[in-house]
Amino acid sequence: MSQGRPHTSESETHSESGLITSLLQKLTTSVCRQPGGTLWIVALITIFSLGITARFLSFKTDRSDLIDSNSAFHQRWLSYTEKFGDKAEVVVVVEAEDTSTIEATLDDIGQRLEAEPQFFDRVMYRFASGSLREKALQFLSPKELEAANSRLEMYSPILEGHWNRAGLESYCLRLTNYIQESEALSHKKDLQGAIHQASKLTESLSQFIANPQNMTSPWPEIVSGSSIPQGASFETRYQISASGKMGFLLFVPVQVEADFSGTSSSLNRLKKILKDVQTDRQSVTLGITGIPVLEADEMERSQADMMKASIISFIGVGLILLIGFRGFRHPILALMMLGVGLAWTLGYTTIAVGHLNILSVSFAAILIGLGIDFAIHYLARYLELRHHGEDLQPALVKTSMSIGTGIVTAAVTTSLAFLCATFTSFLGVAELGIIAGGGILICGAVTFFVLPALVTLADRKLEPRQLPTPFQGNFLRKITSEAPVLVAGITLFAIIVIGLQGFTFRNGELKSIVEYDSNLLNLQAKGLKSVELQNKIFQESNGSLLYAISLTDSAEQARLLKEKYLELPSVGRVEELGSYMPNYPAQETNLLVQAIHSRLSRISDLPRELPQLDPSSIGQALDNLYQQLKKQNSELPQKTALQLDTTLNILSEMELKSQLELLSAYQQGMLISLHRQFKMMSVVANPVPVSPNDFPTAVRSRFVSTGGDWQVRIYPRVQIWDEAPLTEFVNDVRSVDPEVTGTPLQNYEAARQIRESYFDAALYALAVICLVLLIDSLPIWPLVLTLLAPLSVIAFTVFTIQRSGVPINPFLLVFIYVGLAVVIAWIFDASSVTNTFLSLMPPLAGSFMMFGILGICGIHLNPANLIVLPLILGIGVDDGVHVIHDFRSQSSRYSTSPSTINAVTLTSLTSMVGFGSMLVAAHQGLVSLGIVLVVGVGSCLFVSLVTLPALLTLMDDWIRPEIEELASNEEDLEPHVVPYTAKDSIVA
Repeated sequence: MSQGRPHTSESETHSESGLITSLLQKLTTSVCRQPGGTLWIVALITIFSLGITARFLSFKTDRSDLIDSNSAFHQRWLSYTEKFGDKAEVVVVVEAEDTSTIEATLDDIGQRLEAEPQFFDRVMYRFASGSLREKALQFLSPKELEAANSRLEMYSPILEGHWNRAGLESYCLRLTNYIQESEALSHKKDLQGAIHQASKLTESLSQFIANPQNMTSPWPEIVSGSSIPQGASFETRYQISASGKMGFLLFVPVQVEADFSGTSSSLNRLKKILKDVQTDRQSVTLGITGIPVLEADEMERSQADMMKASIISFIGVGLILLIGFRGFRHPILALMMLGVGLAWTLGYTTIAVGHLNILSVSFAAILIGLGIDFAIHYLARYLELRHHGEDLQPALVKTSMSIGTGIVTAAVTTSLAFLCATFTSFLGVAELGIIAGGGILICGAVTFFVLPALVTLADRKLEPRQLPTPFQGNFLRKITSEAPVLVAGITLFAIIVIGLQGFTFRNGELKSIVEYDSNLLNLQAKGLKSVELQNKIFQESNGSLLYAISLTDSAEQARLLKEKYLELPSVGRVEELGSYMPNYPAQETNLLVQAIHSRLSRISDLPRELPQLDPSSIGQALDNLYQQLKKQNSELPQKTALQLDTTLNILSEMELKSQLELLSAYQQGMLISLHRQFKMMSVVANPVPVSPNDFPTAVRSRFVSTGGDWQVRIYPRVQIWDEAPLTEFVNDVRSVDPEVTGTPLQNYEAARQIRESYFDAALYALAVICLVLLIDSLPIWPLVLTLLAPLSVIAFTVFTIQRSGVPINPFLLVFIYVGLAVVIAWIFDASSVTNTFLSLMPPLAGSFMMFGILGICGIHLNPANLIVLPLILGIGVDDGVHVIHDFRSQSSRYSTSPSTINAVTLTSLTSMVGFGSMLVAAHQGLVSLGIVLVVGVGSCLFVSLVTLPALLTLMDDWIRPEIEELASNEEDLEPHVVPYTAKDSIVA
């Protein structure tokens, strides 16, 4: 090693050459000569950008807008929402100690919501049968209807008004004759029926004689009461949990604003109504949950947290810039340049995309974190040059020439890191990549248009001694320059040890300790009432907010799907309307119901004067029935005969007048009972076929579309917010219906897509960045060969794969191309490839170190913090590029320049403070994002300013003696030749 060399001074630093450097020199010279005119042009473009933004930029707040509408699973969801609507249900929960209080409260809330249809749609809190009761006979089987028709045929004379045939004497005579005929013809079934009727008559008469207030109908049922779905089936029912202590009301919100404030007119109105109800009903506990409530709470809390974090971030970043630049003027100039970049990016976004979504709205935070970096690097180098005695304009021109190529390279590589997201299938990530990638390029360009003009106007009257002296990092420069072996060894060992803490060996395989947590509830603020209530509902009634949806074209198919789904181990319950429809098609039952309806439509009124009674004739009829029953050998007729004999004995002991009064009253009860049975049958004999329109609108609209699609809702047995149970549930329901859709399917596919999209984008970006760094390092002709030669291999590979019929993997092609390009570049100029990999060292080693720290702390990746992958890649590459360009710009032994240390430190600290401010948030997704960004950027900063400079110093000491010896020999042979420098050789 060559020790004892003086540290780099400005005299030993040279500007880079090339087309970009020449263009930046001319641009800066022009801007410095006309700063006012340049700023007027900038102002006009800024006003135009803000104008078209205000007029045309829209917001998309629906999470479904993040998903590629061409994907098959999303097409199924869109088809469903087109038929049933795209708004999820809100659940109002009423808790009380008794059911009656819950029912009264549900009525109160339900009626209030129904009175305001402009806010609340499909309000459902109780089930009223509506016209279904009138059609109860249609729920019977054809066989039962035929039997009912036969019984009504026997009652035809009575239906037509011959009520004398319904008297006690006539009934006894018919039963006696029927028993005799059935016995004679050996019709055992008919005989048993007649005996049962006789038993029922005897029981009824016996009870009446014992207590005239106890009148039971002696008539056989025309239709079995258990066969008709009446009573509880058609009574008004509330949605009450099994314990009877929790009631539910569902509705679909009508008005949801399309902004990012998290507010909803429907939800705000609901909260006011519930507050009034709570005031009137102190004994109940009210709460709301549901997907719209969870999303609104998340948006509202995250907005509040972001506002608090932004204030802290603004103050923190301002303090860091003030400390770093030791003054107010230049930080303000940097922020002005950033403001212009943001305004231009808004105009670009309006033209290129036309809208923002709930992911791409974060582009501002990304640009604030990355765009300010260009201004910091530029101003740091400018101030360093001024303190070395350069005048204003020459200092600005030299700044653009020396640091400009680094800024351009960093802007291009960071931009590509985001633009590679356009290759992914998740639309939200792709749009974020387009906006953030273009915005970073815009901020890079604005740096050279705005900053030279602003600095020219701001510093034109200042002498160098009046300018602040930024932080120079002398201690870091000293240890990396004087002890590079020790620093490089210790830090590389530390990086490896810490990074390995993020991995573990399980079953002979290396696995990551840092996992991906897709549970959206884990992102919510701790203690959020809507989340706690959702969990409580599930424990109380298995009422998951998430359910899968199958669509079919008939009630019969809906019932069949329900049976299949209930057989799945991951399914808890299934809801559909088909089970509440008749089991038999209308064409099989309609004529029978019409016949019953026709017979019952002729019911005559009871006569004013009932048939006259002759106690002796009735006694004789009862005795004949007794004799006939006594002849039967089975238990029931013998028991009935004994009871009838007892009844006859009681009657015989009464006076004639008492007998007459008692039997007349009983006969009147008989006629009334029969007439009532006819009337009840007529009420449920409506022949119009049952249709979904017979159900309440709130129920029908949930399960049957206007186009005739029947919805089947499949609820999970366990909570499916976590990935493992969600995957099991999705696989199970798809085994029954591959076309199944619903929120769980959307969550499953979206989580998978967003995870794959960020990882794919990071890999694509890494490949493209490698190429850009090679382009930045290689001379022109080796570069042309490096970029063109691999194309022939790619063409041959594509041709071969297409002939084999195997799908082409774009990853394979990209990495074959990059790998070949690196090999070819290594052949022509190994040092350029070395510089490329050294530029990648901060993001790669920093990410490895970050994963180790996350593993130690037990922090996992999630949908909120996955954005760190392109961010860390962009920030790390930015740091690496500037350090390498600083290395290349020095002609003597390498020592990190003060401006580079100052710029890299400030850019990293501003990013860490900006995102670290999220640690004060209650929203756990924002907290995790802040933690991961702070750890990642801090790791990249450590590698950039400690490990990488030490390695560059070692490489410089290793190469320099050989190059200087070569240069010395060439000087002896050809004194007029300009000698090489170590950096020229390393960079080729």
